[in-house]
Amino acid sequence: MNIDDLVDTFELLGDWEERYRFIIDLGRKLPPMPEADHNETNKVRGCMSQVWLTHQVEQGPPLKLVFQGDSDSHLVKGLIALLFQLCSNQTPQEILAVDIESAF
Repeated sequence: MNIDDLVDTFELLGDWEERYRFIIDLGRKLPPMPEADHNETNKVRGCMSQVWLTHQVEQGPPLKLVFQGDSDSHLVKGLIALLFQLCSNQTPQEILAVDIESAF
């Protein structure tokens, strides 16, 4: 799913309650993160929620980055899923081309 697809989806959803449900549902669909990855090295600092992020490099060509993440907050986990929709399984160049700030 790209930015335009996400924008279209959010425009179809009526109110913020429906949008929150959509985000939370995205988080529920994230593949489970291995318990071993829930560690201090992968923990995101500065978040009110507990958040863990990891990545793997898939050799290409082209070389792609695949992210994995988890949170103890349903909403934050959904936001992680949104971020992964935009960036995971992409080349580094494709990721750098995404304007994350404007997307959110």
